[in-house]
Amino acid sequence: MKDTNGAEQQGVKKARTRSGCLNCKSKRRKCDEIKPVCARCNSKGEKCEWGSRIIFRAENNHGVTGSHLSGQQRAKSSRRPPRFEIKDVTAEVIRDYQHYDPVEDGAEQNEDERPPTAQSATTAGGHGIHFDTGPEWHKGIIDGSNANGLSHLQQNEIEPPPSDTEATHIQISLPTPEDLSYIWPSPNANGLIDDSIFLPGSAYLDAHSTLRSHLYHEVRSNAPTRHGTPEPPRVAENWPSDTNSGEERRSNTNESDITEDSLSADAQLVQAGSVQLSEEEEFTLWKNWLDEVAPWLDKFDSQRHFQHTLPIMARSHEHLRYSILAVSARQLERKEHSRHTERSLALYQMAIHLVLPQLHTRSTAVIASCVVLCVLEMLSSAPKAWRQHLDGCAHLIEASGINGFMGGIDQALFWCFARMDVCGGLIASMKTLIPVDRWVPGVDLEADVDLFRRANGYDAHACHAVYLCAQALDLLAFRPHLAERVGESPPSAVHLDNAYASRWTELWRFIEDWHSRRPPEMLPISSINSSERPFPMVLYSNPAAISGNQLYHTASILMMRHKPSGVSIVPKPRSIFWHARQICAISISNDHHGAWTNSIQPIWIAGQWMSHPTEQKAILELYERIETETGWGTKWRAEDLKEFWG
Repeated sequence: MKDTNGAEQQGVKKARTRSGCLNCKSKRRKCDEIKPVCARCNSKGEKCEWGSRIIFRAENNHGVTGSHLSGQQRAKSSRRPPRFEIKDVTAEVIRDYQHYDPVEDGAEQNEDERPPTAQSATTAGGHGIHFDTGPEWHKGIIDGSNANGLSHLQQNEIEPPPSDTEATHIQISLPTPEDLSYIWPSPNANGLIDDSIFLPGSAYLDAHSTLRSHLYHEVRSNAPTRHGTPEPPRVAENWPSDTNSGEERRSNTNESDITEDSLSADAQLVQAGSVQLSEEEEFTLWKNWLDEVAPWLDKFDSQRHFQHTLPIMARSHEHLRYSILAVSARQLERKEHSRHTERSLALYQMAIHLVLPQLHTRSTAVIASCVVLCVLEMLSSAPKAWRQHLDGCAHLIEASGINGFMGGIDQALFWCFARMDVCGGLIASMKTLIPVDRWVPGVDLEADVDLFRRANGYDAHACHAVYLCAQALDLLAFRPHLAERVGESPPSAVHLDNAYASRWTELWRFIEDWHSRRPPEMLPISSINSSERPFPMVLYSNPAAISGNQLYHTASILMMRHKPSGVSIVPKPRSIFWHARQICAISISNDHHGAWTNSIQPIWIAGQWMSHPTEQKAILELYERIETETGWGTKWRAEDLKEFWG
């Protein structure tokens, strides 16, 4: 009988529970759950406490107010966690703002049924009119005037998709939700220090959206319905000298093509008033343009078109004058850490107001204004939103037929935009907005490289480096984070593809050939390896050599990071670490502000390979110096490197 009872006891297996007393649970001891005092607490003489059995029910899902928190919990809740994520819905806001379609809302109104739009207070030629400065210029929220501007954009400026014939000629599309993932990222180290003025509801974003919408409308409406006769590729024996601007060549429409709606679409930009500059203020802005901003943009141009030619053009084109003054004013605001942006905002809005009626001409002056305004937006916007600020101008340049071998001011405008395009591609890990095969009038990569080789002048060799870096982006754009050092690049189907390996090998050969063919102006004046400094000292004589060599090292790092498996390089190349150290050394040794503004992304790429504290400190000090002296934002990349270094 005793054996039978033992068998019965062995057959009954007690289910394990987690409902023991609090004392046993805290010490991870088995509890027999005898209440009110379990056997273990009784034997140890310890206090036996029991928690209440709580069953969660959805209807009882209530929050706990701050007054019910314990002191320790309240202290924890007041501290910001080291890593956190906030749901960012800005992309959805921007998407809805730009993709608004009255048809989707059932508002199928005829043209006569639409509410009348406010007419412009000035004509295209009415640039002499000044308005009193009002407080509406610097409001950061959607007030009445801004709300009217939003509704005005929604009703009149967003155009339907282009026809099939237009789409076959030039592919243009507004950003999709997927595209916006790089435009408005979730808050991270970058978001915490973002001081962009292009925020949802701001007057700056309202003005930018007006210009961007009109640029899309212009390219779509004037795109030819059939392809023209293809022209044979032009073989340039020399880097083209200064030529005519070609305004008549690109003007393919009449002023009569501009509808009353498009002429008045920017009325909201001037209803609040315009800045009235004194002679001394305008003198200061022009001096800052000539001394500081123009050299940024002329760094690859030995003829200095931005410094010498654009001010002369601005005498007869008020929109260009206001564009130049706007970017100069904004640069001073950034450099002086001024939160009073009403002057640059008023100039920016007036420049857009004056250039909109002239977009149909596609003249050199119009394209110059758009490129200069892009510089202002790059200087003032969140870096990961750069492509949104560049795409409209990119389509206008492409539709106007401008490329890197036009000569004169057109060529200078193209390469200025191309450098911004490459920087935007490095940030977003994407191809350039203007397809790189349309940069040069050659038929393939080898023909393009041959044109650069036959061009005279060291500035052509510097532009060649920009082109090769764009080719690297075009080749490696399948990588979601191609510029980041996130461990070894795992082999993929693309890496193993023979076509990819062949194209990689060809491009690598041209990149190394660029370095071996450098003219004397592109070589360092002095180079010293010092054991007392974290980086070597490398001195160049001109900004084209500074930025050109940095772009060569950047392209080399990207290519070596994603070298196809099975490909051997002969002769053996320098290491990635050497290229990274050269990038940092060049920026630390050469303090040309124009080269600095072009070095922020290469320094970030190189900085990921630096592990010694002295190297990291030198890079952070360099970033701080660049922002202090130029006004160009660098904190976001410094924070990215700090997070990467841990």
